[in-house]
Amino acid sequence: MAINNEDHILAILTRYLKDDVVQEEENFVDDWIAKSEDNKKYFEEVKLLWQALEGVADFDKIDINEEWKIFKSRTEKVQTPEQPKKGFNLVFLKIAASVAIIFGLGVYFLNRLNSDVTLLAQIGKENKFILPDQSVVWLKEGSELTYSKDFKGNERTSELKGEGFFEVIKNPNKPFVVKANNTETRVLGTSFNLKANTKTKYTELVLVTGKVQFTSKNQKEILEPRDKVTAHPNGTLLKKVNDNPNFISWKSKVLKFEDRLMKDVVVDIEQFYGVKFVLENGELSNCTLTSVFENETVEDVLATLTILFDITHEKLDSNRILIKGGDCNS
Repeated sequence: MAINNEDHILAILTRYLKDDVVQEEENFVDDWIAKSEDNKKYFEEVKLLWQALEGVADFDKIDINEEWKIFKSRTEKVQTPEQPKKGFNLVFLKIAASVAIIFGLGVYFLNRLNSDVTLLAQIGKENKFILPDQSVVWLKEGSELTYSKDFKGNERTSELKGEGFFEVIKNPNKPFVVKANNTETRVLGTSFNLKANTKTKYTELVLVTGKVQFTSKNQKEILEPRDKVTAHPNGTLLKKVNDNPNFISWKSKVLKFEDRLMKDVVVDIEQFYGVKFVLENGELSNCTLTSVFENETVEDVLATLTILFDITHEKLDSNRILIKGGDCNS
């Protein structure tokens, strides 16, 4: 990925340099560095800064006398300070010298060393992560989850951009909270799928087990298993029973249809494969499909639809496919 989210990249690089990453994160950094010369150069700059900071991380390792000589040589043309005395003056100088060095290297970078952890979902990977409380999260490709290292504080708080499936370890004394767009999902122990579209600002949650409290800026809903709630950008919540078994197809790699209208089938296929179907024959939308696609390519799906509905197709560009013809009774 390009360096267009510097906060998150910097956070994971600093933990990588501290050898404080899980295997998936280590693989991500290695792949990210190798992806471009810009990424490699950026990493080398961060590494140099990190090594410099390591040199001042321990105040006791600073040579006060040497630092004083350097300071004196730089200022003797203006004034001639006396040799610092032992005790308070030495401690004061040590702190002052360290602070000056740290500020010279950048306070922002220093603050990132012990900051939030960001999990980044890679293309073509399983993207399964174990959180500090042993809860498990699967992230859809391109998604991000940020949380406070070791879940410090009274809550296990995280922020999601994209889509993730959570299996939360129960802890009544420390609620698990996920923020997404302008919503908050609060649970004790449960499993659910949460999708936050950062462009449209729509947020959707489907509860699998347990119970959750889902809150927008002006509404609140309590969800039971199979409930689905959608948060509109204005904060309005729409709650109903989830009737789409493909809500976690991105995780299961299975698309299942049972007497589903083709207009709904097309939506699921488009979301799963990242393509856009253009139906030339509007009547095809009202045909129904019963089928299961497991770990199949979009070409395999099109081949099945060709047999079932006598369609032909044409690729318009990299992600748009024109569906021609079609007959429900084929």
